[in-house]
Amino acid sequence: MPSPTRHASPSRRLSIARTAPSLSSLVTLDLSKPGEKRAHDFLCYATNQRDPMWTLLDVQRHGDALLCVVRWVCLHRNTKPFAVAEVSLIESAVRWKHFATKAEAKKESHRRATASVATETSRSPEVLTT
Repeated sequence: MPSPTRHASPSRRLSIARTAPSLSSLVTLDLSKPGEKRAHDFLCYATNQRDPMWTLLDVQRHGDALLCVVRWVCLHRNTKPFAVAEVSLIESAVRWKHFATKAEAKKESHRRATASVATETSRSPEVLTT
């Protein structure tokens, strides 16, 4: 005898759209520069909807790099789900550090952004001598 309980089929479930912000809404890149085009293409590849590596949560431009807060889509054993990924705008390089929570990753991204701004403003201007 069939169960009297009705189960919701996937088509009847409420779909909650979880969309990550688009790269273009977060940062402006000059795609005429090879390094910036390369970084853009990599981020499009890493966040491709058909086979994503990351979900992009936040991105900030700081000097010659993009600081990206990301969530890994496929976790490996003992891997923390979030990371701050630094994507270079001048070379083909990506560096990242794992974090257990989104809040920790965002905090690190903001700390690094603040530190890089402080470093740039504290540099003394170069003086040309003849």
